[in-house]
Amino acid sequence: MQMSNDSYGRVDSKRRRLMVKRFLVGGALAMVSLWALAASDAYTQHDVLQCGGVDVELVSSCRSVAVEEGESQPLPVCSDQTININGKVLRRDVGKVSQLTSDGKSTRMLANVVVAMACMKGTKGSLVFIGGYGGCGACPEWFGYYSTAGKLVSYSYSNNVRSFGSKGSRRELIEAYGVTAKALQEQNADAKRITYGQP
Repeated sequence: MQMSNDSYGRVDSKRRRLMVKRFLVGGALAMVSLWALAASDAYTQHDVLQCGGVDVELVSSCRSVAVEEGESQPLPVCSDQTININGKVLRRDVGKVSQLTSDGKSTRMLANVVVAMACMKGTKGSLVFIGGYGGCGACPEWFGYYSTAGKLVSYSYSNNVRSFGSKGSRRELIEAYGVTAKALQEQNADAKRITYGQP
């Protein structure tokens, strides 16, 4: 029995659809495998602090690779950090830098990571202190104070040469929150230290 040209056409069409389907499924599986391989060293770290009856959470999206020796900013390799205060998700404006990492790749990462958190209690309210480090002596450091409502009330992002941004002053913090000048000067002493590599 001979098949008509239409029958051959229908068979060929089915075969093509089946081949395309197999190709798409195979490609999708390959992409998932590559994504899983690339993400195998990724981790999300949560550091929590209580301040003025409010939960403060630092959420860091990082990788377990390291910055290669000789790069300018030997920092934890983190692509994002948020400071979550009273339901608000906040980010510091610190920029990013590309550096060679131990996997042999050039990796885009935060140019400054949080290394300390503290709760400062004043007579008129509490402040959340956040301290950031740039990885080298000449790199700018970030020091900021948030209200327990999640508002950035004061910060300084600078090194010994120049300022990369600032807001507010110590005098304003003392007047508005009743904290002492000594407490502001010694905030790092009692701060919670952030250690990376804790998925």
